[in-house]
Amino acid sequence: MKVTKLKEGVYRIKDSKGIFIVKGGFSTDNKKWIAFDCETLDKCSDKNNWGVSFDTFKQLKQFAKNN
Repeated sequence: MKVTKLKEGVYRIKDSKGIFIVKGGFSTDNKKWIAFDCETLDKCSDKNNWGVSFDTFKQLKQFAKNN
């Protein structure tokens, strides 16, 4: 899993299943971490989010690894 920081609270992750964008912390209204099935930040929308949120970035990465 390769994690690239795009800006504060926004990361691009590449793993064996593909590429996704995660947002969290101060970059979201509720401080939760969410992921999107897209390759660039401008493509993130309600239509391609994972539909689950996480309290920490670590929890999100663990979920991604297990699914």
